[in-house]
Amino acid sequence: MSDDAHLLIGRLGGVTYRRENPTEAYVTVPPALLITDSDGAAWTLGIQYIQHGQVFEFNVLRNDVDTGEMASRIEYRRGVVRIYGIDGWRTWGRARRGFI
Repeated sequence: MSDDAHLLIGRLGGVTYRRENPTEAYVTVPPALLITDSDGAAWTLGIQYIQHGQVFEFNVLRNDVDTGEMASRIEYRRGVVRIYGIDGWRTWGRARRGFI
């Protein structure tokens, strides 16, 4: 059995992140670079963007995979990943593997 069996493992920018615990109870990207959720997935904002007046939204990445969503902020609060964009707040539905 691997020594990493107890670790949460996610991937962003071609780099594998191994953590013993998920991100703290309340973290926002930005200013944080990434969030690790309780499943071990790593979340960040990508480099593709759209501009709405003075507001920029970037593509949302989960383990280096584009989720198809745009946001100006990713938030991890009490074990829940949420994004904020021009359409307001949306929550990651773990069972659906998408934002609702």
